[in-house]
Amino acid sequence: MKKDLIISYVFRAVSYMVFAAVLFLFVSIVAGGVKYFSPSFFLDYPRSGMTEGGIFPAILGSFYLMVLTFLISIPLGVFTGVFLSEYGENVVARWIDISLTALSGIPSVVYGLFGLAFFCVALQFGTSMIAAALTLSLMTLPVIASSTKETMKAIPVEIREAALALGAKKEEVIFKVLLPAAKRGIITAVLVGGGRALGETAPVLLTGAVFYSTELPKGLFSPVMTLPTHIYYISAAYGESAQWMAKGTAAFLMIIVALIYGAAFFLRRRENGTHH
Repeated sequence: MKKDLIISYVFRAVSYMVFAAVLFLFVSIVAGGVKYFSPSFFLDYPRSGMTEGGIFPAILGSFYLMVLTFLISIPLGVFTGVFLSEYGENVVARWIDISLTALSGIPSVVYGLFGLAFFCVALQFGTSMIAAALTLSLMTLPVIASSTKETMKAIPVEIREAALALGAKKEEVIFKVLLPAAKRGIITAVLVGGGRALGETAPVLLTGAVFYSTELPKGLFSPVMTLPTHIYYISAAYGESAQWMAKGTAAFLMIIVALIYGAAFFLRRRENGTHH
């Protein structure tokens, strides 16, 4: 009993230390950049070699990319998860499941190199928003599909049996009973995948990001400015006179990602409370 108590204190101390480190990092970045927030910082284009102006095209570019990524990855991920959960007793489903597990462990820069070789070069999309969105969709697909599968499997079997006993077909059980019951878990997975995609730099840098833009993208095949690549460019290629913009952009990006993960955490807590 005493040994269990000691182990409990050790785990608790390690958890508090990790939380304190993450909180310190978050507060340091936000405090260093929030002082540059102003209406012109969010609504203006960058000027004078990124030393003046704002980040409006980067904000809108990241928003466009997220919308495109969700439009591609959500239907594919949800239908893949439903297939694995409800029709997963065959060789094809097992191979898809193994492939998703392998994809979830691949570094983001590898996704970027694949997107560059396949979407930009082989399919001749060039450096474009659609190439970046397809690459980010590949990254978020395993998260959404795996979470959808696990959420569907966690639904009590009595619900399926009751719906089938009332005469519903299997497709009706899936679309009218199981998917509505699993929607909170699916939304949580979408938020987690979206938060990761929003903060990724390497895949977008290789497939769809432009260094500097004075106009908004005109279509799917136009390149875009994004928040994480904007920070990377300024930090790597500009001097001290432009670092204030990198700090402000980093603070804004951290706040947005924290809000997305906060919403996902809130939904997961409510889902666990519902199941209990």
